[in-house]
Amino acid sequence: MFYSFIFILFFFNQVKTKSIVSINREANKIIKYVNNIPNNTWKAGFNFKSKQLKEIENIMGVLPINEKYTQSLEDLGFAIHHNSNNILDKDFNEIEVLPENFDASKQWSKCKSILSVKNQSNCGSCWALSTASVFSDRICIATNGSIDNNLSGEYLLSCCTGSCGRGCNGGHPEKAWKFIINNGICTGGDYGSNEGCQPYSIAPSAVELSFENTADTPECYHTCTNPHYTTPLQNDLYFASKVYTVKPKMKPIMYEIYKNGPVVAAMKTYEDFFHYKSGIYQYKTGSSKGDHAIKLIGWGEENGMLYWLAVNTWGTLWGMDGIFKIKRGSNECGIESRISGGLPKL
Repeated sequence: MFYSFIFILFFFNQVKTKSIVSINREANKIIKYVNNIPNNTWKAGFNFKSKQLKEIENIMGVLPINEKYTQSLEDLGFAIHHNSNNILDKDFNEIEVLPENFDASKQWSKCKSILSVKNQSNCGSCWALSTASVFSDRICIATNGSIDNNLSGEYLLSCCTGSCGRGCNGGHPEKAWKFIINNGICTGGDYGSNEGCQPYSIAPSAVELSFENTADTPECYHTCTNPHYTTPLQNDLYFASKVYTVKPKMKPIMYEIYKNGPVVAAMKTYEDFFHYKSGIYQYKTGSSKGDHAIKLIGWGEENGMLYWLAVNTWGTLWGMDGIFKIKRGSNECGIESRISGGLPKL
């Protein structure tokens, strides 16, 4: 009996080892393929360990939408394909000329939140973290830097379940915005920061951590979870006055960022994106792994190619210290098809 147990243990360990070897081989294959494409616009390298790559689709946290979902948003009073300044399609070619390069972190340099890179860890919370991050930026911008707080993705993640989605198993950025207009959002920094009312409670992914088991969605608290923070939650809430999606075209999105600050974008992810290191990303190889929410903070042009400047939620060890560029103007990976934002109620 003892020897049978040892054999079974050995067998499963061998299967697991072979699986990891296979994943490493596939990752190396993708990286080599991307880096050997002539005149390719981006470089690939290792960002995740094999254990994480095995089940990485578990942290792609944006739930899909359909016509019924869009109608439900309209019924809730969510403005669809709206721009905050009520600019019509025909007017976009007539408005002030937008700059060729724009970086919200430089335009509004007082707002340190713009370059704050979140780490969702083994939780599909990108929909909550990106929305909270964008609203943090927009409050700072609207107040000319006088309010530069990190707002709590934790609060959205834990308290906007059901109506927003399934917590660590995914959610809808649009409904997170609707939650903010109705319920507000409190302050809260990164894991272990002791910043704000409800800091993120899920520890950053260690290199040995697998994404096979998605983290449990944190419990919703209507009090501050940070014992060092003295402001009661009810006095710490920030509300939106208007929430909306932006028309899925390049100029309206640029105009929105230029006038009001960063926006939330949902994009489709593929295997090669996990290995992004630098340059302007375009999909090259690998299977689809799900939808993911990020923050668009600007745009530019490099060697004749237009790009969006974006902030991811996978920590600073991924990409260019957590930041990436992606091809602009052709809806690369659906990056221009699902844009949302909101204006603060001051």
